[in-house]
Amino acid sequence: MNELYAADPSACKHSSDLQLLLRSFGPFTGRYLANYPSDWTSKVRSALAATGEVEEKRIKLLLQRARDDSTLIERLPFAWNPAKSWIENASNLIYGSHPQLSGIISDKTTPPFIQPLDELDLPPTAEERIPGKSTEYLRISDILIKQSTELFFIDPYLNPLTTRYRNTIKAFLFSAAGGRCQSIQFWMRASELFKHGSRGATMTDLKNELRAWSKMVKFRNGTQLQVFAVEDEASREKMHGRYLLSKKGGIRLDQGFQELPQDRKVEVGPIGKHPLSDLLSIYLDGNHDMKVVEHANIVF
Repeated sequence: MNELYAADPSACKHSSDLQLLLRSFGPFTGRYLANYPSDWTSKVRSALAATGEVEEKRIKLLLQRARDDSTLIERLPFAWNPAKSWIENASNLIYGSHPQLSGIISDKTTPPFIQPLDELDLPPTAEERIPGKSTEYLRISDILIKQSTELFFIDPYLNPLTTRYRNTIKAFLFSAAGGRCQSIQFWMRASELFKHGSRGATMTDLKNELRAWSKMVKFRNGTQLQVFAVEDEASREKMHGRYLLSKKGGIRLDQGFQELPQDRKVEVGPIGKHPLSDLLSIYLDGNHDMKVVEHANIVF
């Protein structure tokens, strides 16, 4: 999950090649394509300029769509030496002690980690099993978090006041503050959040804690953070699945955002287009019959 690849701008010979390339990436697959170098799209269009006017329009549309849906990740802090070839520059990002890419797509050479486009055979999604640790949760979701203006954390057992959730939520807030985020919503079950034995927690306790963390991560002015504590016992829509959602895409987390003992592993994977639409209808558009027992709204 969250893998970042780079593709040689000259690897595509036709718009169909470009479509095949882009289809293998994006939030619905759990892997992304780097806009590398920063004028990668211009280089692709130049490489395909001789394919005709109809092809040129299709290529322009494909590239714009890749930008809009965050298939193509821009503004990456990757070094570029114009005196070197694309493959030489990209190879510097994948070899060494701290690789910045998971793979390279180019027909120029085929050492390990480099694949020709016509042999590209990536799995439909990059789902995996990971240790239930905050660092791993952030690893598999950081790009989606930074690319999204609105984020929804859905977990019926979510309680940021407890130790098992605290590290993950703080890590996600730091990531969101470093991206485009303007709004964050936490959805949890009220009976779990305020149950007996949870330090006598109240919504005021939770608001104060989140406000303190958010000052540490320095959200931009106007960022909105909301908490929804619900009752769903008698509801048609019950909170069961645990998700990180945005309009760009979503991630299913089998055990939610809690850290687990003894390196227990959890299943994580990208959410498909149609399930995401259903989930956004519930949590973004409000098409549900759950009762909101407690609600907090913090604006920075």
